[in-house]
Amino acid sequence: MSHEDRGGDYYPMMDDPEDRNFIQAKYPNSTGHMSSVGGNHTMSSFDDNHGIEMLRDDEHSLLHESPVPIPAIHNLDSFLTDVYNYFRGKGFMCIFFNDLFELVSSLFVVLFFTFLVCFVDYSKLFSEQMPPPALRESVNFSAPIPIWLMVFLVIFSLYWLSKLFSFFSSIKTNWEISSFYKNTLKVNEDDIQTIEWREVVSKIVLVPRLCIVKENMNALDIANRIMRKENYIIGLINQRILNLSIPFPFLRNLTFITKTLEWSLMYSLFNYIFDENGIIKSEFQDPTQRKRLSRGLSRRFLTIGILGLFTTPFIFFFLLINFFFEYAEELKNRPGSLFSREWSPLARWEFRELNELPHYFQNRLSLSYSHANQYVESFPSQMLSTIAKFISFLFGSVLAVFIVMGIVSDHFIMNYQIFDRTPIWYIGILGTIVAITRSLIVDENQVFQPAKHMARTVQNTHYLPMSWVGKTHTHKVRDEFLVLFEYRIVDFVRDIFSVLFTPFILIFSLPKSSQAIIDFFGNNTVVLEGVGPICQLGDFSNIRKLGDNSFGSLNHSQNKISLTNNAKLEKSIINFKCLNPEWNTDNNELLQDLNEFSKIKNNNNNNNNNNGSNNHIGNHSQLPTTSVDDFQFIHDSHYIPHEIIDAVLGTHRHSQQSNNNAPRFKTGRVDQNILNAVNDLHQSFYESQYKHKNDNFVNSI
Repeated sequence: MSHEDRGGDYYPMMDDPEDRNFIQAKYPNSTGHMSSVGGNHTMSSFDDNHGIEMLRDDEHSLLHESPVPIPAIHNLDSFLTDVYNYFRGKGFMCIFFNDLFELVSSLFVVLFFTFLVCFVDYSKLFSEQMPPPALRESVNFSAPIPIWLMVFLVIFSLYWLSKLFSFFSSIKTNWEISSFYKNTLKVNEDDIQTIEWREVVSKIVLVPRLCIVKENMNALDIANRIMRKENYIIGLINQRILNLSIPFPFLRNLTFITKTLEWSLMYSLFNYIFDENGIIKSEFQDPTQRKRLSRGLSRRFLTIGILGLFTTPFIFFFLLINFFFEYAEELKNRPGSLFSREWSPLARWEFRELNELPHYFQNRLSLSYSHANQYVESFPSQMLSTIAKFISFLFGSVLAVFIVMGIVSDHFIMNYQIFDRTPIWYIGILGTIVAITRSLIVDENQVFQPAKHMARTVQNTHYLPMSWVGKTHTHKVRDEFLVLFEYRIVDFVRDIFSVLFTPFILIFSLPKSSQAIIDFFGNNTVVLEGVGPICQLGDFSNIRKLGDNSFGSLNHSQNKISLTNNAKLEKSIINFKCLNPEWNTDNNELLQDLNEFSKIKNNNNNNNNNNGSNNHIGNHSQLPTTSVDDFQFIHDSHYIPHEIIDAVLGTHRHSQQSNNNAPRFKTGRVDQNILNAVNDLHQSFYESQYKHKNDNFVNSI
């Protein structure tokens, strides 16, 4: 691959004759002076036009002079990803111990399981002889290890050694990133615990010549580099391109994503479509090569699926024993926790915005959990509650008697026999039953407001299908919601059994999507200055072409086909602006429309205030009057602007515009994807579109 095609993220090293000749050809007057910094080479010359990014050995930090130069970086995508992961990991020591304990934990699980299976003599351990046998009499380390377990241990050993090698490699990488934070960004280990990512980004973009192709990177460039691959996956999920159905009778309508399937899918796609620098291969942008590439991707799915069939028993076995050791204590102390709910992996990919970094996304989901649970609890089953209350009363009464008698007499609780079991055994069983049944009893003081709780959930998930509008109180919507918001135990059981289904999905289902996948990558790849080839949906600059004219994106375009469903592109642009208010959006059509609309809305609010009208909600004296360039107002998660309530209920409030000369916005419908920071602004904008669309429809009749 030529240097021009490496997407602006390749840093040439003079160790390679090809690189040396290339630099000398580009810079005939340059001496090509090099120096060694920590085993890495840096150069003083650079190319502004062809993506050759280098740093000089006499470079200064972004804010202060620093005696420590920035080492040469071969892959800026990888470097920025490491910088971000370091931020998420909260510093060198936190990352080090987290990775170390993860390694030790996995090794402990397997060794402890091997000990329990092979070396414990359970006939002696559970014998009724008095006195009980000592531990050394119940353990026999000379016992043979079964063949099936030996094979499992060999495979696990290879996996664990690879993880150990990665662990040692990450130490060097994280140490270099730590030096970058400390010496260049001036962020120490204490500050990394509390600093915001946007502040880190503001420091990164000031680093001189970190990206030579572009004088100064911005937040969007950095996000596109970190999420170069993930943006394609978000687009594939949003467009329903991936065939993830289970190829068995009666199961074909089941579509889901699990960790195993997600890993297999990404391994199949990323290693095939992207090169070693993380850049999409040029052949995938050649329409004449797509048939061949589609056949190659189908063969790759088939090969990985067949290999998965051989490893399935061992992975299934490991997940099962890991589940036992991880959740046994939690099940004993908090039996109801496994029946708590969380967003499914498919829901997470549905909710995630383009260029939305993982920690921002997790923050949104974390804010939604309490409201989502309250929505689900708004549909109580009185019959189930009555039965649970009766069972809880019966078993709780017996449990109470055992506890009282145990307090009176220790001998009773430990030695008295009831059907060959001691009371302490019954206390454990009865306590679990009582805890589960009490969690099913409806709180008599609870007020059920499904629409209100759905509105609060929508504020954070940005997900409200049009079929749900005005029907959030129905069991049909509740059932569709529960597909996305499911029990933890269901998610884990599906994760375990997906190990059995994933090979068949790879062999039979995904090859049917190969052509559509190749077409998507080929048709949706553009070159962004200073970043290289990216998914065009993450560019955020071509809203006129790619936007959905039903969601307030376009003023004049007649485009009837959107490349994203549910206004994913429009929603992502506003969400990114909320999280990165310093991002320059002077040329962004969508945000220009919203800014123009905000001025009209603010003028109307001021006129209404002068007339003494009160259009406010809750304890807020007035609705925020911020534009999309000023995000100082932060909503409380329990405050619901009336625009969101109207969207959920299917009602729409329209105020008469006082300015008759104000520009009319194009028609559209209410957008279901509302962002917490600007929901009062852009939801009002979409409502205005909805009004004009209805007016035009009535006039046409």
